[in-house]
Amino acid sequence: MSTSDSDLEETAGTEDAGTATAEDQEPKRKLALDVQISDVGPCKKHVKVAIPRPEIDRQFEESLGELRREAAVPGFRPGRAPQKLVGRRFRKEVAGQVKSALLAASLEQIEEDYKLNAISQPTLDVAAIDLPDEGPMQFEMDLEVQPDFKLPAYKAAVVKRPTRQITDADVEAQLKTFLERYAQLVPKLEGGAEVGDYVTADLTFHRDGQTMNEAKEVEFRIQPELRFQDGRVPDLARALAGARPGETRDADTIVGTASPDPSLRGQTIRVTFTVHDLKTLRLPEVDAAFLREVGFDSLDELKKGLRDLLERRLLFQQRQALRRELLDQLLNETEFELPPDLVSRQERATLRRLVNEMQEAGLSEAQIRAREAELRANAHDATLRSLKEFFLLSKIAEAEDLKVEEEDIDHEIEAIAARTDDSPRRIRARIEKEGLGEGLVTQIIERKTIDRILEYVKYEEVAMAEEQAVETLDQSASPAAADQGEGEASDVPSA
Repeated sequence: MSTSDSDLEETAGTEDAGTATAEDQEPKRKLALDVQISDVGPCKKHVKVAIPRPEIDRQFEESLGELRREAAVPGFRPGRAPQKLVGRRFRKEVAGQVKSALLAASLEQIEEDYKLNAISQPTLDVAAIDLPDEGPMQFEMDLEVQPDFKLPAYKAAVVKRPTRQITDADVEAQLKTFLERYAQLVPKLEGGAEVGDYVTADLTFHRDGQTMNEAKEVEFRIQPELRFQDGRVPDLARALAGARPGETRDADTIVGTASPDPSLRGQTIRVTFTVHDLKTLRLPEVDAAFLREVGFDSLDELKKGLRDLLERRLLFQQRQALRRELLDQLLNETEFELPPDLVSRQERATLRRLVNEMQEAGLSEAQIRAREAELRANAHDATLRSLKEFFLLSKIAEAEDLKVEEEDIDHEIEAIAARTDDSPRRIRARIEKEGLGEGLVTQIIERKTIDRILEYVKYEEVAMAEEQAVETLDQSASPAAADQGEGEASDVPSA
């Protein structure tokens, strides 16, 4: 049945009345609070609040007045019982309501009056707060707040922009990497180990003759660098060059700063490789049958696709390099501390965000695993840096009056859908289901802010440094790191 004209008129009249009532309302009365605020650490405030007795009594009167209209008191009709009688009979029942109302009003007023810019919920034990029969109601709380700092001269920055040309040699190297996905792993019967071969070996991590951890029968590929869950072997290829089954080789291992063993953080220890087996890759023949299998009509078409991939990666690497150098400069000009517990809470979220960014940029599974291992090994430092970047960029965004509009979110979702070959509707549903909306907004505002700063800066063109290949293992130098990795694996999205 359709809505009648009279219904529309009645609805419109109701809305007009509501609007008029809201405009005619008196400003909300402020509580006469006694508030004391002190600094107790980096970005941390301790707040002491006293609510005077008259404010408590006033709130009791309001709460009891509302209750009086419906209270059932023997001998009186609802709403007819004397106020004092209702107060004596129901005072205890409304005490909780009074305390909650006073707390809510106090917290709202403190935020409005003192502009503390809290970044988390206050540490407040509501159950421990007493509503006294006499005297003021008092409570204390700790608040994490945004850091206060002076903006650096971000419009005057000069940054190096790395550049390079994608050559035919680059495409050939990428073609070899592509073909390795379809290669056969076969025993290497002649010669010693070299870059690209696969080794099966026992790993023994040790320092000053004491074994720290062991890993048996581990298979990995020989690359210039080996990374594991709490550190890296920077010269793996050199250490294993020419090695044959039955031989042992030693190499330096640098333990990351996030190792759960404080005595190992940042330390250089040794790892012994006991080689058991050696294999190599046999690449497939690139003929018409193979090209049809991988979805291309010709070798030239495959190479064009690989060149496009390299171009996309180059843009990602250029932007990351510009972002890193720009923020290095700005953070060096901006000093502020952050509370350690805030950094610890954000470590997992930082890792998830960075892995997602690498996936969306088209990095291969091996590249993501290599960088993920590096990030995990240095998670604390990476998170501290990420948080400082967030607060710095947020303040610049505010100065530049940058905001995230609904169309920005729509464009971002469409871009993600195009990169992942999925529908925008499904991407949006996943973001809502997994609670990723806030992270998406942060990602957009940070990118918009970087783009705005890059409009101001001056550029100096430099040659882009070559990235060396990296192999990644799930093992670790410390047994504690291995235990921690098993417990946290589910929190990290797979590549």
